[in-house]
Amino acid sequence: MDELPKFHEFMAPLLQVLQEHGEMYRHDAIDAVIRRAGLTEEQVAITHETTGKSVVRGRISWAASYLKAAGALTIPRRSYFALGPTAQSLLNLGRPIKVSDIKSTPEWQAYEAEKAQHLTPATSTETTELADATPEDLIETGFNQLRTQLVSDLVDRIKSINPEAFERLVLQVLAKMGYGGGDLQSMQGVGRGPDGGIDGRINEDKLGLDQIYIQAKRYSDNSVGRPTVQSFVGAMTGGGCKKGVFVTSSTFTADARSFASDLRDQRLVLIDGIAFARLMVEYSVGVEIKDIYQVARIDQDFFSEEE
Repeated sequence: MDELPKFHEFMAPLLQVLQEHGEMYRHDAIDAVIRRAGLTEEQVAITHETTGKSVVRGRISWAASYLKAAGALTIPRRSYFALGPTAQSLLNLGRPIKVSDIKSTPEWQAYEAEKAQHLTPATSTETTELADATPEDLIETGFNQLRTQLVSDLVDRIKSINPEAFERLVLQVLAKMGYGGGDLQSMQGVGRGPDGGIDGRINEDKLGLDQIYIQAKRYSDNSVGRPTVQSFVGAMTGGGCKKGVFVTSSTFTADARSFASDLRDQRLVLIDGIAFARLMVEYSVGVEIKDIYQVARIDQDFFSEEE
């Protein structure tokens, strides 16, 4: 396994393949990178002992993830790769791309800054030096990296669905969280038109005596500003509602968050794209278990001298 290229050594070949062929189906692009790298069938056949998955294909996938975060690779449609706006500058290096090259791009730094807003020191993947890490630390670090990548991929996916599908997804996640008694039928989607900025209502009790209003904004890039949030609060006031949830696939401006936190007569929770994707993972909406790693330990009772 040590003879295989490291994941970052697949970055330049992947960009070169896309430069030559244009937009490519993900699996075709990976196969093309394997051919360009001149790997043997024996090398490609090497798998992870714990999962049985291809080591080479996994490393190329990680290379794609890093390139995507740096703006050098895009996902124009499901399961397809294409060159991103920063690809040419990396190709112009004329040498193998290093992780430091990726991390020096403004796009990566913006990605890290957004991610850091939702990380605590306990969940950060950068706080432990590998040389000082225990095996358990390394497992935890790897798990956090996988989870962070999953959240990033989910955000990209929800940004690509249509607004109506995003509204339905928001209701589904809230139902899995237990709102409305966990019954999606108790949640009322509001048809499009003059609805006062409300996309749904949740009955907090079976009789519907108290409700939570929901607003869902599926944006690709634009942040949700204070005027939009203020308009939703106005709709809440007009409906006599004291509680609201505003979910967006993008982000909220600092002014919007400040306005929501300063409310006195109503309670409004703002959930941005990363926070919403984390909820999807936590409540298993739109995700599935991929691998299970089993770690054994000695059964002390088995080796006990006591009868």
